[in-house]
Amino acid sequence: MKKIYLILIIATLSSSSCRKDECELPDQIIGTGEIIENALVSQPVITWEMRDKVHVIQDDSLNKYNLKVSFDNGSTYDSIDFSMYTLLGKYARGKCNVTFERNVIRNDSQKKLYYDIKVHQCGTCEINWESMNWVLIPKMPNDYEVVFNVNEE
Repeated sequence: MKKIYLILIIATLSSSSCRKDECELPDQIIGTGEIIENALVSQPVITWEMRDKVHVIQDDSLNKYNLKVSFDNGSTYDSIDFSMYTLLGKYARGKCNVTFERNVIRNDSQKKLYYDIKVHQCGTCEINWESMNWVLIPKMPNDYEVVFNVNEE
């Protein structure tokens, strides 16, 4: 009888654990369009406060998470020069196997930047992968608006 219970417990645990089914996802891309390709932004622990907002950081006073940037593939991180750059961030998540595709398009006639995030995901497990999708772009004019859009595929 104990063997039957043990077998049932093992079967239950193995069927409820994360299974990353075979699937193909596009490569993780830091970004396209206006995004500075070789800029890696530091990744602090994601808080509830971060999740609930869109982030357009134009100066040091708004950089309350003390985010830094690396231009050497993560070997060193330095303060962000907000006279040259703007930092954008938007929370997104996916399940199991996930990659995030990021693109920022500038529309000068509308004075808008469109930040599109595509969440590519596959698999059947219940583990969530999350990202703040921090990206660095050239300094955005103060009179521009950022429109954020997240699409799950």
